[in-house]
Amino acid sequence: MLKYLLTALLLPVAALAQNMNYGSVKLLKGWQAEDGSYQIALEFTLNDGWKTYWRTPGPAGLPPIFNWDGSDNVGEVRFDWPTPKIIDQSGMITLGYYDHFVLPIRITPEADGPVRMAMTLNFGVCSDICVPAQAVFLARLDGSAEDGVALIEAALLKGPQTREVSGLESIVCTVKPSGNGFEITANLGFAEAIKAPMTVIEYGTREIWIDFTESETEGSAIFASAPMKYYGSGEMDMDMSALTVSVFGADRAVEIQGCPG
Repeated sequence: MLKYLLTALLLPVAALAQNMNYGSVKLLKGWQAEDGSYQIALEFTLNDGWKTYWRTPGPAGLPPIFNWDGSDNVGEVRFDWPTPKIIDQSGMITLGYYDHFVLPIRITPEADGPVRMAMTLNFGVCSDICVPAQAVFLARLDGSAEDGVALIEAALLKGPQTREVSGLESIVCTVKPSGNGFEITANLGFAEAIKAPMTVIEYGTREIWIDFTESETEGSAIFASAPMKYYGSGEMDMDMSALTVSVFGADRAVEIQGCPG
């Protein structure tokens, strides 16, 4: 939760990043799919020495925040994040990107017809220092033209493996009280071992914050645990299907939606 508060405090000085010339972010309007949804993307081009962060970067990074206020006919929004790099930032591990990458975004309209998109992205960029940046995108999506198709299709192939193709044989998550909060564990078994795995456990709302995990391996099994805090009101009612468990290894990455208790 602290990282979100720090982000909110820093956003008013977002112009600093533009003045420091970190690079650019461009909207690729993509195409309209057969089901009526719109496949768009953001193309990040970062100058030498600059990096930005994955959706859950860890305690040393600024998480990207997307605001869709002012948009019309925007229903479900899905992000297909490319596999991030594991970055050692002065002894603190973060997840992020260098150089160039494309973030595919699938927008499902609330109703048939065009989408009027007004999206504000607040995100962090780092070189010798880390500063917040902001990008605003206004667009009408109506399927009348295609833009950036090859880049988006290539980016969709760079994400982590799904559970169906990862060789995942078992997964169980447990939550128990620990100190002033909780501890969450994820035990995973794969058909083939993942080399040097780093595990990240995420929850679908900000009311529940999960720190980076400590992981141990035994053969092809991974045992990961992390401190967890609840910032909601009333008693915590955790939906285990809202968990996402990601494993980043030296040879491959896996993203698993839902973790049965």
